[in-house]
Amino acid sequence: MTAPPGDDMLGRGLRLLTVLADHPSGMGVSAAARGAGLPVSSAHRLLGRLAAERFVAYDEDTRRYSLGVRVLEFSRGFQRSPAGYSAAAAPMRRLAARTGLPAIAGILDGSEVLLVLSAEGTQHLQLRSAEGTRNPWHATSMGQALASLLPEEELAALLGAGLPSPTKHTVTDPEALRERLALVRERGWAEVDEENEVGVRSIATVVPDLNGGLRPRLAVSLGATVVLTTWDELHGHVPALRACAEEIASLLG
Repeated sequence: MTAPPGDDMLGRGLRLLTVLADHPSGMGVSAAARGAGLPVSSAHRLLGRLAAERFVAYDEDTRRYSLGVRVLEFSRGFQRSPAGYSAAAAPMRRLAARTGLPAIAGILDGSEVLLVLSAEGTQHLQLRSAEGTRNPWHATSMGQALASLLPEEELAALLGAGLPSPTKHTVTDPEALRERLALVRERGWAEVDEENEVGVRSIATVVPDLNGGLRPRLAVSLGATVVLTTWDELHGHVPALRACAEEIASLLG
């Protein structure tokens, strides 16, 4: 097996952690080695070292490795840091309290939206969105809001890549998505209706970039269940959503 250019122990360990992150139920050493592109012997040594440092947990009964508690500690540390958009937390909590709906923030990472912050609403039926969750960009209001501001070359690459259908309502036609993104650019916010998850609709807007592109663009979304929130009710929260984004921009900037 040929190692990739610049391969070293740190790179190999990070690849193993990345593979394990995609398999929350755990993996055997052979499967983890294949996923990371490593010899089994190398993967076994690295996993043992990572387990000793608690970045990896090992189940002796199943002989499977999974992410350890130190990864959670790192995640929480990131969320509290300026790079983790911690300044957005308070405005998002106020937005969630004002609307009763969960507020979610995310960034565009490749062809997916990565959730980086969330704030619970007050409705008795609550949507749950954990930080670190990834969703296809085109199936989410945050993804469409973020994609609407991309340069043409980057947008074309997204539209030309695979566009999966999480639900039967997901729009996957590139030209239809282009038309939708043009509307998003014009009005400043995006919406999806049961395109990423059946029974869930959402609206989103992009946080204005006041930091000169020093960090990835951030979008903020309000999610709602179809049974509890009508479109008119959700649309009524657009001014509050945009005000939240403006406040976050001033804090991040």
